Amino acid sequence: MKVSYFVFILISIFSMSQASSLSSYIVTFPKTDDVATNQNSIIEDVKKYVVDMGGKITHEYSLIKGFTADLPDNDKVLGNLKDHLEDIENKFGTKCNLEKDSEVHALNRDHLVA
Repeated sequence: MKVSYFVFILISIFSMSQASSLSSYIVTFPKTDDVATNQNSIIEDVKKYVVDMGGKITHEYSLIKGFTADLPDNDKVLGNLKDHLEDIENKFGTKCNLEKDSEVHALNRDHLVA
């Protein structure tokens, strides 16, 4: 019985060490007046691309055009996404913004009063 618990713990530790970590990114598309550009289909294309690369859409914004996605911590994945967004900008003239999601404060943390 003790051996099976030990094996289970080793397998769990090995599985966790093999799992790739994820980073959160925000992808936004500024509002455009160009009726010829179907921005919604472009956004859906980018979301599908993110999922196909192993990412996960974690939030879709309603006030702005965009979404938040968790992407594997891999330079190749991030580089491929940047290239894809650049191709969209060149092909459709639709600006795509990509930024790493992070905590933001209005004031410097040193000035916050508890």
